[in-house]
Amino acid sequence: MQAVLDEKRQRLWQYRTYTLLWTGYASYYLCRLNFAVAQPAILAAYPTWSAAKVGGIPSVYAAFYAIGQFVNGQLADRFGPRRMMTVALSIAVLCNLGMSMADSYTAMLVLWAINGYAQSAGWTLVVQTAANWTKVERRGAVLGVISTCYAVGNVLAWLLAGFLVDSIGWRAAFAVPAFIALPVAIAIGVFLRNDPRDAGFERIRDDVDDEDEVDETGAKRAPIGTLGMLKMTLSNPILWVLALAFFCNNSVRYAFMNWAVQYMADFHGRSISGSAVTAVALPLIGALGAISAGWISDTVFGKRRAPVCAIALGLLALLCVAFVQIPQGSWMIATGMLGLAGFLIYGPDMLMSGAATIDFSHPRAAAAATGFTMAMGAAGSIFSGAGVGWLKDTTGGEWDLVFYVLAGLSLVPALLMLTIWNAKPKGS
Repeated sequence: MQAVLDEKRQRLWQYRTYTLLWTGYASYYLCRLNFAVAQPAILAAYPTWSAAKVGGIPSVYAAFYAIGQFVNGQLADRFGPRRMMTVALSIAVLCNLGMSMADSYTAMLVLWAINGYAQSAGWTLVVQTAANWTKVERRGAVLGVISTCYAVGNVLAWLLAGFLVDSIGWRAAFAVPAFIALPVAIAIGVFLRNDPRDAGFERIRDDVDDEDEVDETGAKRAPIGTLGMLKMTLSNPILWVLALAFFCNNSVRYAFMNWAVQYMADFHGRSISGSAVTAVALPLIGALGAISAGWISDTVFGKRRAPVCAIALGLLALLCVAFVQIPQGSWMIATGMLGLAGFLIYGPDMLMSGAATIDFSHPRAAAAATGFTMAMGAAGSIFSGAGVGWLKDTTGGEWDLVFYVLAGLSLVPALLMLTIWNAKPKGS
């Protein structure tokens, strides 16, 4: 009877942990993707700024996000997800409040750079904590469901910011999300536990051997130093394939995320709030893609993540080319295609940055490995701001070249995934 009660209590703790991780990372997105919706209004408020100049703000964000991923990935195993997520989300709140009062390009650039660094201490910690609370046989499915947080967070961020920009002004699109995220940061600090053993349970993760944590005498191994984690991570060839593929995939995902609202407004003549409403098809259908990709990789492909990524990204390359054929003003067709793009983007994104990275990293350096993959992805997303803005500026505001470049960037990771087609996680 006691065993049944303990199992039920453990299951409740798992659901509590997954819910906190989901809510926490969705709140990060409220304080991140509001800029994409405010961007057209900022351009209108400062008419002397070019698209490339304003696009430089999310590019600087991405650069500091990349640096933060690499640094925070090394720190996560030392300080723990609960502490780092709480502090990072609190900093994001302060940066958004600062943006709501900023009056110069330099101030916006600095604040969004700090926000980028703080936001980097998010997904890596979510993946690490979820892995600690989940058996390997359910990892793909669980992370698939949890990863819907950034799709739903994307939807809520755009809808909320779109409403605020049109009804109050672009500054409100930064202030309001900050006040929503603050109590979430407090809840994470109070209620989250990094590992089942912190809550009085036995270890749940089953791809960790005893020798990974204790030596031959039974004593707990000392923490791996920074150089040791770097060596362990950078010497892993599969992690390099994942990181390079994620570099390209993130370039595409953030290009859509940063410019979908602008595309719907410019090319299809929608209002800002109307563009935000239609553009949410990208993350909303993307959430279904993430869930589907996790389940398919666990069941159909026997926990192999690469086949799902390769197939989805190959189809995405074709879809990007098809965007060029959409007639101007055909916003309903564009909305459907954005949804399909989201379905094909978010599945590989979740697998490469979450399940696959955990599958092939050393258990004692899982956060460092995820940080490395995410850092490469963030570096790729730098292109999505100023790069896409530059492509638009050089073609007189046209979108065709943008979509052709995104098609090429989708094809590269599809080919990279073919090289690890049969790779499986330890313990599968």
